[in-house]
Amino acid sequence: MSDPAKDEIRDEMRRKVFKENVPGFATQRGLEIGALCSPLFTKEEANIKYYDIFPKEELMAQVAEFYPGRTFVDVDFVAYTRSLAETLGDNTFDYFIANHVIEHIPDFIGFFNTVYDHLTPGGKFFLAIPDRRFTFDYNRPETSAGHMIVDFENNGTVDAAEHILDSLIYHTEKLNVYWQDIESQRYNFVHHHHVFNYENFIERIIKPLTRMRYFKFSLIAYCREPEMDNEFEIVLEKPENEDDIHILGEKVELQPRREEAAINEYDYRLQMKEITRSGWFDPIWYLVTYPEVRISGIDPLKHYYFWGAWHGFNPSDKFDSHYYLEQNSDVRQAGLNPLWHYLHNGSREGRKPRP
Repeated sequence: MSDPAKDEIRDEMRRKVFKENVPGFATQRGLEIGALCSPLFTKEEANIKYYDIFPKEELMAQVAEFYPGRTFVDVDFVAYTRSLAETLGDNTFDYFIANHVIEHIPDFIGFFNTVYDHLTPGGKFFLAIPDRRFTFDYNRPETSAGHMIVDFENNGTVDAAEHILDSLIYHTEKLNVYWQDIESQRYNFVHHHHVFNYENFIERIIKPLTRMRYFKFSLIAYCREPEMDNEFEIVLEKPENEDDIHILGEKVELQPRREEAAINEYDYRLQMKEITRSGWFDPIWYLVTYPEVRISGIDPLKHYYFWGAWHGFNPSDKFDSHYYLEQNSDVRQAGLNPLWHYLHNGSREGRKPRP
């Protein structure tokens, strides 16, 4: 049950941090995500709009019992089943606010990328984030950067089953958990998909994701008010140059970009389709020649495409992966699958598929 007196103290602390880092907000256009009945600023105080999954009436029907006597905001951008990007359309804002929101987002990286795309250059993003050590997530392992990357790269969709299971299994109230209930739980928006710790959030999440170019914001403020140890606040800034990113004033050494060909030529799923249709990849030959792949149960084409090609495995007796990469350093340096490159470019350029 929400305590209005404590909530007001909390909100005042948040406003203090926000105003220190977004001094010109009064004349700027902002959007708050998931404000419910605790907006950081009302429309009388700022030029602000509100975004949520449902309109005001439906939100009240779902959660008003936890906030007795509170006034909910009128939602300007209602998502329903649409994504944040689809809901916002071409709208851009000078700042975003999201308090106790990102723990409910299945695709952490995708969410921040969408906010980035809808911020004006130099725009700010203020977030209050719960520290799992002071919540019902106390027993739950903190989310890793690697987990978030897998979520993001999983064809643009996230299977939230693992997130929901962790939310239930490690809940401090020792809830009963049944796999058969997971499907219905997908539509319960109270689950925490990811959990964080103030002490290591920068080292565990922000730094690795930034260095790998998944996280494109500069971090300009990072704090936790002594009176509110169950959450911490961060302020992000959209840089003028996405290659010039700082974390609390320190420039981040970003890893080199992959060659443009490796990023833009084709989606890897389409590349694998081309390989399959070409007849140059023989799955039976591959499994017989490399029994360790057969024993592992891994799909032979995926094994070759993502790993085998770089470790001397051949797709058939017609193509020598190691030879092709040794003879064509541009392909190796670009990170392109050698067989796909040969089929798409190399053959018409006169490059040899084998000695």
